[in-house]
Amino acid sequence: MKIQDYNNINLSLSDSVALITLNRPSSLNALSEDLLNELEAILIDIENDKDILIFIITGANREDGRPCFSAGADIKNRKMTSSPKGEPLAHTIDGMRDLGNEVFPKNQSRYNEVFTMLENMQTPSIAALDGICTTGGLELILSCDMRIVGAAVEISDWHTKNLQAIGGAGVTSRLPKLVGPSKAKEILWTGKIVNADEAVAIGLANQKFSSEKLIEEAMSLATTVASMSPFAISASKAVINKSHHQSTQDSIRFAQIWSALIAAQKEDQASLPPPHPLND
Repeated sequence: MKIQDYNNINLSLSDSVALITLNRPSSLNALSEDLLNELEAILIDIENDKDILIFIITGANREDGRPCFSAGADIKNRKMTSSPKGEPLAHTIDGMRDLGNEVFPKNQSRYNEVFTMLENMQTPSIAALDGICTTGGLELILSCDMRIVGAAVEISDWHTKNLQAIGGAGVTSRLPKLVGPSKAKEILWTGKIVNADEAVAIGLANQKFSSEKLIEEAMSLATTVASMSPFAISASKAVINKSHHQSTQDSIRFAQIWSALIAAQKEDQASLPPPHPLND
């Protein structure tokens, strides 16, 4: 994968691990349209690069050095919507029309497009967050496969508290599946801040580390996952993600199909003749 210069994101590679850093410290790493476009391009490159086996998403520290993941959508960026003030978002109206017509949602927010792609990627992901992670930032990390937090993390959703609205990029769908409906309602309806200990206790985060050790520990976790079979990891991810929408027996049957595919692949590889010494 070729490293390019981005205006809103820093990208680095370490063996088979990619580190994506949201880098708009002056705006608390707010998710502007330009940042989302860069993130999408990077995710596509990662998915197409077979040498990258896992990636981490984190946020640059604030200008005063305090940790920060993302303050959510860049509300100052008016390019994100063309709807008049006080009216429903155009993509929301179109989305309801798609739902009513029972067709695949062609009309959706830019956030949802990118976050859904992130969630469905074959390459696994880890969100490493510390400091502020609110609203759109929360929706972003919910699309990742795992989340680890620093000791200073402050996770919240302020769609209802500050915008008198609900999140349209997955928080009302993904959060209750992760922490349960009752806890999700508490977080969404009160705007409360979830600290590191509570995030781990309710299953919103996998592990907690000191702010100083967060990226080091994220790299360690990523390296462990990268040492596993990429095919088995991607198959497991597909089965686990689908299990939310299936009965237990349907999910088991789905897993059996993947297991058979893996076995067939191993048998096919075992039947190949050994490489010729001159071609080794």
